[in-house]
Amino acid sequence: MLTRYRPGPALRALVLFLFCSTGSAGTVVTHDAGELRFEEPPQRIVALNWWQVEHLLALGVIPVGVADAEGYREWVAQPPLPDTVKSVGARQSPNLEAIRSLNPDLILVSGHLMAAVPALETIAPTLAQTIYEADSNPWVRARQHLITLGRVLDREERAENVLQQAEQELADTRRRLADAGLENQNAFLVRFLDDRRLRIHGNNSMLHQALEQAGLNNAWQRSTNLWGFTPGTLADLGGHPDAWLIYIRPWPEADRQRLLASNLWPYLPMAQSGRITGVGPVWTFGGVLSVPLMARMLADQLTNVDGEATE
Repeated sequence: MLTRYRPGPALRALVLFLFCSTGSAGTVVTHDAGELRFEEPPQRIVALNWWQVEHLLALGVIPVGVADAEGYREWVAQPPLPDTVKSVGARQSPNLEAIRSLNPDLILVSGHLMAAVPALETIAPTLAQTIYEADSNPWVRARQHLITLGRVLDREERAENVLQQAEQELADTRRRLADAGLENQNAFLVRFLDDRRLRIHGNNSMLHQALEQAGLNNAWQRSTNLWGFTPGTLADLGGHPDAWLIYIRPWPEADRQRLLASNLWPYLPMAQSGRITGVGPVWTFGGVLSVPLMARMLADQLTNVDGEATE
């Protein structure tokens, strides 16, 4: 006679445990402040760094709140940030009550706000990601972080597509510049802070990747800080008379006019040769989309230079 097997209590408990563990595993990610588990994709997200805003929008997700939303619209611009997105204070000192009022289920921060993570975690799960670290490539880190965010939001396939499109755009730009005879040109990449001071972006900067991926050479080979730039002045740009001077917008018009009227400007090799052009707005500390965007704008300018900075 056949006897039906009936599992004992211990085995039934083990099966139930395994079933429940598998069914509720959700998505687990490791980040700069530890580990987070998500049972379902977050819907209401606050982003406190602009490159993270860029990544959300690239994935088709509109945040409910952003640090300094108006600043994003001026300095980053692409992808466009809808007017419905609320501002939650400054990037260096976000407003915790403004964040709490939006009832987020995820907060995105980068390393510069690591000290604020415990306070933010009392509001919502907080994902900390850092692009700029010693001895790391910001372009590689940004791509890794986009994939992680895609996993959290159940948009990993879209994240992969964003990366593939970025690589394709960069390859297209490189061909454009090569066809125009501009491959291997030297260039300084700067952001003017006023009519005297500027930041010169070096090999460990995010937008250096735009130069390199487009087939250009970064003329600035001196040491830089953790964020990939060196504070300097026009006097620091005289070492490569054949180099382009590429400045990043926005550049306040009053500062621009004062600089063009200075005694030093006419002696700058780029000013004498007309090898000056501006691009942007594009965020110099941006994410995955900023690199192909910068490269494309750069190619547009170098293949159709209007001499705007020397007029």
